Amino acid sequence: MKIKENIRIKQIGDEKILVSNNGNNLDYTRIISLNQSAAFLFEESMGKEFTVQEWAHRLTGRYGIDHAQALSDAQKVADKLMQAGVLCE
Repeated sequence: MKIKENIRIKQIGDEKILVSNNGNNLDYTRIISLNQSAAFLFEESMGKEFTVQEWAHRLTGRYGIDHAQALSDAQKVADKLMQAGVLCE
């Protein structure tokens, strides 16, 4: 998987959001709010190919959770971002 090139992460106050960059402007009409772990995964994966397994490994290393929980969490994030059109295969 890969994050689409027109997607940017922005910080608004304490919140991190995803917005689409369509040329000269950022499109704030469709935003996606990220929790801390999803923002971590997104920032670590910008411009790179990745797998859900790699995301699970990063979550395990960062938060010390067991692999099964990390894999489940990583899959949920990937599924939601794929549905939102943020990721491509």
